[in-house]
Amino acid sequence: MKWLGAVFILIASVFIGWSQSRVYGERVRQIRQFETAFLMLESSIAYGAESMETAARSIAKSIEKPANAAFHQFAEALSASEESAGQLWTEIIWQEAGQLALKKRDVQIVEQAGCMLGAVTQAAEARKLQLVLKQLEKQREEAAAEEKRLSGMIRSISLLFGMMTAILLL
Repeated sequence: MKWLGAVFILIASVFIGWSQSRVYGERVRQIRQFETAFLMLESSIAYGAESMETAARSIAKSIEKPANAAFHQFAEALSASEESAGQLWTEIIWQEAGQLALKKRDVQIVEQAGCMLGAVTQAAEARKLQLVLKQLEKQREEAAAEEKRLSGMIRSISLLFGMMTAILLL
């Protein structure tokens, strides 16, 4: 019976380590999603062929979860609310922040992208989006380095912790 408990503890600790290390990879993936979305938004703004609501709906259909949820809610809010696009974007991003693997700094950068939407000229919006894209690229590189450095260590520590606990129980 002790052996069965030890094996269960070992399996559980390995699972916990893998799931915790996966968060680092998820952060990199989500930053890439927002980079792609903002590139699409920038081209939509530069050519001015469609409204912000239509652009947000198009982006929501083009990118994967969970980033697409923010753009879908943004499009819905634009059609239903009289608030400015910047205010709506800020509210939605902070509502969605709990479902994202992004750190607070990442969320702040994503929020910056929408803070002036509809309030300035198209050229100023495009410049702001370029700045945000550069910041997101820097954050993505930082997140990738962090993933490389920490994910293996977390898996190893969880395995060692599980082995130590199993040995103590035996």
